[in-house]
Amino acid sequence: MSDRNSKLLARFQKCLDEEAKDDARDQEQEARISKTVFWSEMRDIIAVNALSSGLDILDDVAKALIDDTGRAAQALSGPVTILPHPSMQSACTGATPHPSFTSPSKKRSVPAKQAKGSAAKKQKASASPKSSPVAPGTALITFPLALGLPKEFVRDLEGIFRHVAAVNLKAWQRAYPWINQHLFYDPVEDPDVYLGHWRFWHNCRAAFFEGALHAPLRTDSDKVQRRKRKGHAVHQRLVFISLCIETWGYYNFLRRIEAPGNGTLMWWGGQTGNTTKEAKGYSCTPIQNLFKLFQKDKAAYQRKIQDAIKPFKIDQGGFTTITEMLEQTEAFNPALVEYEKRLSGKALARVTMDLTARHFVPEHWVPSDDVWKTLCNHDRIKPLQIKLTVQMRDGEYELPTVPPFNSKEFKPDFSPLMDDDGKPTALSWTTAVDDSNTKYRPDPDEEAEAGLADEEAKAEAAQQEGEEEEEESEVEDEVTIL
Repeated sequence: MSDRNSKLLARFQKCLDEEAKDDARDQEQEARISKTVFWSEMRDIIAVNALSSGLDILDDVAKALIDDTGRAAQALSGPVTILPHPSMQSACTGATPHPSFTSPSKKRSVPAKQAKGSAAKKQKASASPKSSPVAPGTALITFPLALGLPKEFVRDLEGIFRHVAAVNLKAWQRAYPWINQHLFYDPVEDPDVYLGHWRFWHNCRAAFFEGALHAPLRTDSDKVQRRKRKGHAVHQRLVFISLCIETWGYYNFLRRIEAPGNGTLMWWGGQTGNTTKEAKGYSCTPIQNLFKLFQKDKAAYQRKIQDAIKPFKIDQGGFTTITEMLEQTEAFNPALVEYEKRLSGKALARVTMDLTARHFVPEHWVPSDDVWKTLCNHDRIKPLQIKLTVQMRDGEYELPTVPPFNSKEFKPDFSPLMDDDGKPTALSWTTAVDDSNTKYRPDPDEEAEAGLADEEAKAEAAQQEGEEEEEESEVEDEVTIL
């Protein structure tokens, strides 16, 4: 067989292969559509009762299965309660009496005096949480909501809190979960960071949620208190980020938290409101009053309501990188008060160590010129940088520590620090990082070589495509002649 015929056969086989691939894609698309239709019909069936909860979690599981992401198990992020149509539910009349306890018998006499210690036992028992359905109209909203709001708006808010109350949870427990979520470090290797992280997360996540939802409050005093709680959360975030930078260094911290799957357990919110002067310089979306969204942007409002108690969804539109967060909140400014407005002095010194080390890093890791020059030349930070550099060179640098755990810290809406086997309740990092490797991105020569290789590959592919089109044209001419 001639070379020309061989090429024609190869071309014909390629067409057959592409047609087979198209058929496979069509079948895959049809299967996806069928699955989507099935879930849509199933969703209508299981959503007939307003007291059902966690259906948004099932939506996430279904989406993961339909998209075949392999993360359906992780999407099941909380409890799900499915109730039948209210017409099929019967009123609760209490348990049917058991024959063993209905026969005539003498009643126990009530003691004249209460037994010693019984009052304490009774108080302890009454403090235990009870699981029971939450009736419509029950006061569920956990903050003093403004009066005179439209019924639809209030009903939407109550719906958020009713879903979580039905399973004895708080809204912030669902919006900012902890158990079985991936950290950006190994909690066994860095126990002090883990304990500091647990404290920050659990003491502040109610403020995370309240600030992100930003519902209208009743009085000016209520608004002041919310601002104070948010300010405390920002303060605690600075304490925690300082702990991380003092432990690993700035660039290593950034590489850890930006590695795939590692950045979930960080509070990316806390931006100011859209009416403040600080918001004008934001690259992220400022916080907007929920009722103003209800009035002016119904689509954005509905997204906010729907995402409010989906894990890690309510802060969408917030900060996207640590450097952006720290720069736009002035946390790099050494002239401000430590922790209240900026990172610790030791953390800032470690930031300057990395900024002046001339490592080739992603552009978004480096703050703007004015910010990093002010920081690196500050008369208090510069000597501290030199001191820490000498300590690290001589092996005398001391890692930061946090106060030991006290059982009194634990509160009812906190996740346990450790499980029954003594293991951390949050999971180790998804993507491990080697801190000893100071190559944070390919150097310019390597990037240039990679770009050149990419251009050559594209040119070669274009040339091959042109040759194939020329061969097809010649074949068509031969067929026409025949």
